[in-house]
Amino acid sequence: MKLLVNSEPDQPSWDQAILRHPEGNLLQSWAWGEFQQSLGHPIWRLRVVGDQHETLAQLLAIKLSLGFGKFIVYTPREVLINSSAPLQNQQQAMGLIVAGLRDIAKNERVVLWRTDPPLKNSDTTALSIYKKLGFAKSRRSVQPRVNWVVDVSAGVNNILAAMKPKTRYNIRLAEKHGVKVVVSKNPEDIRIFNQLNKETSIRDRFIPHSDNYYKKQLELLGRSGELELLIAYLDNIPLAATLVSFFGNKATYLHGASSDQHRELMANHAIQWQGLVEAQARGCATYDFGGIDFNNEHPSWAGITRFKQGFGGKEVEYVGTLELPISPLWYRLYKILRGH
Repeated sequence: MKLLVNSEPDQPSWDQAILRHPEGNLLQSWAWGEFQQSLGHPIWRLRVVGDQHETLAQLLAIKLSLGFGKFIVYTPREVLINSSAPLQNQQQAMGLIVAGLRDIAKNERVVLWRTDPPLKNSDTTALSIYKKLGFAKSRRSVQPRVNWVVDVSAGVNNILAAMKPKTRYNIRLAEKHGVKVVVSKNPEDIRIFNQLNKETSIRDRFIPHSDNYYKKQLELLGRSGELELLIAYLDNIPLAATLVSFFGNKATYLHGASSDQHRELMANHAIQWQGLVEAQARGCATYDFGGIDFNNEHPSWAGITRFKQGFGGKEVEYVGTLELPISPLWYRLYKILRGH
């Protein structure tokens, strides 16, 4: 068993290992690493292979600024452990990953390693491995702890039937009033998304990513067909736009924006319906709407939670964000500065 860092894997073999895992995720894909690099974030691709060169663990790690000349290592929704391997091998592979990342971090001014693995509270074996290696639950969340997921494997009629009546009505209302949704093949149309996103951020009072963030994301992930830009129009007027990813058998709604005009025409319902149709046509099993409010942890998400739940589906709860101190002194100071 040995650890490989930024060596040997190519895109097909890297992504195949992700896709073989039941919780394989876009955020650990090769293209996501390329996207992060395009934003100026250093990355490391770590892989543990066994005696037969089988992949036992794999990790995309991203270096992000913490301020004051310090950094964190972030591993989003990572797929680390090959659960089909013997437990002893799983533990050893995880240990190699942690030791390897610690060695890297020594010269990178890294304070902590933050991760939000795709694990449920019932995944006690995997969680025990994290805890033995020093990870602890964080109060800070990066990825949502509870997502809303729709089964799209059974066909569009079944998807419609599982929706709430008001949602079906709004989809038909948009269609009746001439709202048309197109899948844009022109990367320059990201300008439409960015303009709508500015309107949305002012209306909903949030700080969006930079225009360049969405532009790079569409350029790099759209090139391989892993990301699509959907735009809802009334005649030639764009009313809504979304970025939807397709990775393996999972579709994920990443970002959405809408105009202040003609909100009564329900363009947001029309564009999400088209996203579900696209996912089903591509052979996806699920469409992940992303985060929802859970136990009133995000009261401001109440409206968007009701909207997402109207499309049918179920909630999927994860364990949340875990942290591992890399520099104990700086980590203690960091926790004091952030208030816990």
